This record gives sequence, C-alpha cells and structure tokens, in this order.
Amino acid sequence: MDSDKLIGPIVGQQYCLSCPIDLAFTKTVAGVKHGKLAVTDVNGNILFWLDASCWKSKRMLLDAASGLPLLSITQRFWSAHDRWDAFRGDSKDEKDLLFSVKRKSMLPFQTELQVFLATNVKENECDFKIKGEFNKRSSIIYKGNTSTVVAQMNKEHKVVNVPLEKHAFGVSIDANVDFAFITGLLFILHQLYGEEVTVLAAAVGTSAGNGAVYSVMME
Repeated sequence: MDSDKLIGPIVGQQYCLSCPIDLAFTKTVAGVKHGKLAVTDVNGNILFWLDASCWKSKRMLLDAASGLPLLSITQRFWSAHDRWDAFRGDSKDEKDLLFSVKRKSMLPFQTELQVFLATNVKENECDFKIKGEFNKRSSIIYKGNTSTVVAQMNKEHKVVNVPLEKHAFGVSIDANVDFAFITGLLFILHQLYGEEVTVLAAAVGTSAGNGAVYSVMME
C-alpha cells in the first residue's frame, strides 16, 4: 500500500497516523465481556470499547478513557441493500451522520460493499468500497472506485506472543487513514456476516515507531 496517499480524518484527526498500522484479530485474550470488543494501544492501554450486545439495536464504539461514545452504528432494517449508518457520538440525528455502508447488490454471492461519507449526499459514486469475503479473511477496503488499497485483511496477524488460532486474522491499514473509521467498518462487516461477538480487542505494537497491532476475539 502507498503510505504517501492522504485520506484524512473521518472520526477524528487523532486516529490518523503518519505510519501504517497492523490490526490483529484473535480470541486468545483474557478479560473479555460478553457482547463487547475492546481495542488497546501498543502498551496494552484500552482505547476503544465496542458494544455489540445482541439485544441492542444500536452498536457503540466507545472511548475507553472517558466512556463516551465515538460512533453509534445502526442498521436500516427495511433498506433494499442492507444499509448501516454510523453517527457521531450517541446520536441518531441525520446532522451527525458520518458514513453509511450498503451492499452494492443483493444478488446471491455478491459480497462487494459501498461506503458513502455523509458529505456525499447524491451517492453517485462511493467514497470507499469493500471487496472480498469477510469469513475467508479476504476483505480489502479501497478508496472510491479505484484500485487504491487503504486497508486489507490477512489470515495471519502480527501480534507478539499471541498464538495464531483458527479465528484469528490481521488487518493492515495505510498511513493517514483514520483507524477508528476502519474499526467501525470492520465492526459492521462482523455484524453483516453473522459471527457472534464475544470479544476483546487488544493490541501489541510491532514497534513503537511502526504503528500498532490490535486484537479482537470472535466465535
């Protein structure tokens, strides 16, 4: 991936790093609470809690330090293309909409998803697209309708001292890409493709200067 291309902040400038980062998803992390995910920094400090409790109609990406919501994620149950919306904070108000995700087609075996930022009102072209199969850990996130990759899932992760088990996978994220936004997209993918969340996401950095690795346990 080209680390020189600039995407810019979507959730917040503080989530755009000048270097690439690697995320690793695994179930070999202790301390998980049912229905929640957590994301930690390179030192093991929790940055985000992701509340995916199955009885809630709204999923939440929470700031771990303050406990305040960064994103509220909801599904439009009667939409033609299985649409999900992400709002800033605890809001469901249209003025706080940040981005939406929908299937490109409802045809069987069609896995491509389109991502539209809130500023893209007409939605003539998507701002990002997601291709590949989540359950096969082959999803790739592209900038718009281009071949520019901004994040890519891998079957293996780079977490230090964490065994690679069958549910684990990695995600590589380009520099200057909002990793809270990418986390939100992966959260939606997980909800779309039906793996029950029972998890914690923890991170260990490849090195202090080379970004971070995030871990999430799934069943």
